[in-house]
Amino acid sequence: MIEIKDFTSISDLDEIRKLWNEEVGFIFPITEKLFNHHVVNSLYLAPNASYGAYLGNKLVGVIITKTYSGDEISAYNDRAWISLFYVSKYFRRRGVGSLLLEKVIDEVKKMGKKMIQIGQDLGNFFPGIPCDFDNLTGSFLEKRGFKMLGYTHDLLLKEPFNKEIVIKNDLDYRYATLSDKEELLKFMEKNFPGRWNFELKEYYKNETKFNNYFIARDKEKVVGFVRVNRKENENISYNINWYDRFNDLIGIGPLGVDKDERGKGISKEMISVLLKELADQGKNEVLIDWTSLLVYYQQFGFEVWKCYMKAIMTL
Repeated sequence: MIEIKDFTSISDLDEIRKLWNEEVGFIFPITEKLFNHHVVNSLYLAPNASYGAYLGNKLVGVIITKTYSGDEISAYNDRAWISLFYVSKYFRRRGVGSLLLEKVIDEVKKMGKKMIQIGQDLGNFFPGIPCDFDNLTGSFLEKRGFKMLGYTHDLLLKEPFNKEIVIKNDLDYRYATLSDKEELLKFMEKNFPGRWNFELKEYYKNETKFNNYFIARDKEKVVGFVRVNRKENENISYNINWYDRFNDLIGIGPLGVDKDERGKGISKEMISVLLKELADQGKNEVLIDWTSLLVYYQQFGFEVWKCYMKAIMTL
C-alpha cells in the first residue's frame, strides 16, 4: 500500500535526488550542491505541500512545491509552483502521481493560492515540462485541469564565438564592479522591477565575489545588462543547473536594455563582446535558458538544446 509523507516527516530528503538520478540523471543530473540549493536550503520550499510516496521503505514518487510571500514580487503571492514531480517508471499507472498531485492541490488551496505553475519557481529546476520525457506528462496534467501554454527553450553555443563584432554605440561593455552597484540597482528598478530586480538584490546580499553582471554603461548610467553564471557560484541559477553534463558550462541570461535606449543594437553588441571575451578565456560551452527568442540568438550561433511545455492550473 502506498503511503504519502509530507517533507516534515521525511528524514532523508536526499533519497529524492538518488531516485531521480537513478532513473533520469543521465539527462538531467541533480548534484548534491544543486539539490541542496534548490530544495533543502530553499527559502521558498513548502514542506507541508511537498510529498514523497512510499511503498514500504522505498521511495517511489515525489512532488516538490514552492510558494512565495513578499512585497518584492507581489504578482507571485497568489501562486504555487511544482518544482519537481516524478514517479518511478516501475510504479506508474497505480495512481501514485494522481495521489501526490491531489495532495498538493488541496494544500495550496488552503494557503489561499489561486494558481499552480509547473516549474518557473525561484530556484527552479525547469521552466516547464521537459520535452525529453514521453508525451504522457502533458496529457496527465491536462486531464487534471492544467492548461498547456506553449513552448520555451534552452539554447546552447557549442563552438567558440568567432563572428565579427561591429560596435556603433559609444558605451563601455564590461563586468560590473561594486562601484556600479547603485546605478545597476536604479537601472533594474526602472526597467525590470519584478523578478530580475529581486534576483539582483539577492545577489548583492549573498554573493559579490564573482563577476555575474556584464553591463553596458555610458558615462552617466547603466543602460543594459546580461547575467553571467558559473558552476562555482553558490547561488545556482537555472542556466547552469545541468553543469555536470559539461566540461565548463557558462550560463548567460537574463538580458535587458533600458527602455529608453532600445532599438540601437545595444543588446547585440553587449552579447557579442561578452561571447568574444568568454571565447578568449576558453569558455566555449554557453547556455541561454528559458527563452522563445530562437531566431535572435541563432545569429550568435546558438542552437536549441532543450524544450519545455509551459503549464498552469487556475484554482
